Amino acid sequence: MGIFSRKTSIFDSTKTVHVTNTYQIQGKPIVCPQCGHNQFDFGSALLNTPGMTFLGLDWANRTATILACKECGHIDWFLREPQEIK
Repeated sequence: MGIFSRKTSIFDSTKTVHVTNTYQIQGKPIVCPQCGHNQFDFGSALLNTPGMTFLGLDWANRTATILACKECGHIDWFLREPQEIK
C-alpha cells in the first residue's frame, strides 16, 4: 500500500473537530452570509507562508478558525477564535 493509494491526504493542514453549534464574535451572533443559517462545524487550519515553508518551519505559522455552515457548506475564516453560544 503506497502513499498514492490513500483515501485521505497526508498533507492535510486542517483539523476539524466536527462540533456543530452556534458562535459569536465580539458579542454578535455569527450567521452564514449565504443562507442565514446559524449552526456551523468548527475547525482550524494552518496559515502557511512561503518563507516558513522553505525553512521547514510550517509549525510556527499562525492558525485560523474555520466555521463551515451546516446548511449550505459556506466556509468563513477567522483570525480570532469565535466564542461558542451555549
